[in-house]
Amino acid sequence: MIMGRHIIREMNISDLPGVLGLEAVSFPTPWTEPMFRAQLGYGDISVNLVLLDGGEIAGYATALTVRAEIHLLSIAVLPGRRRRGYGRALLDEVIERGVSRGGSRVFLEVREGNDGAMAFYSGAGFRVIGKREGYYVDTSDDAFVMELDLERENNGRVEG
Repeated sequence: MIMGRHIIREMNISDLPGVLGLEAVSFPTPWTEPMFRAQLGYGDISVNLVLLDGGEIAGYATALTVRAEIHLLSIAVLPGRRRRGYGRALLDEVIERGVSRGGSRVFLEVREGNDGAMAFYSGAGFRVIGKREGYYVDTSDDAFVMELDLERENNGRVEG
């Protein structure tokens, strides 16, 4: 997907140095290279994307798709490039690719207290459906489980 000078494409092994750098500035306990390599190896059930801005990796998203479920595992945008719609563009592309594989519901976990992420996902139509206590082993923080039911969203839309 090309958006002006921004490009969203499949992530590959050569992207990992840039993705790992982005990961390090985005999360308290970043994914490791072996974790990303494993994700890239899952074949048809994984969605792994990078967003390039001026040739530089400015964002990424990774998800798994199993039957009707799309599980967003991680999404991040460089701090200096946030609030430009890049996160939403990545999320929309993950959903589009998941739907093309039969997905109808999107799930994710978000750290309790991450108000920015909660607002982002709520603004995209996600709702909290549960809580996982002590989910984040690095801090023992709880996670909210959020869901976007694409069938309900599409049925409730008003075409203008």
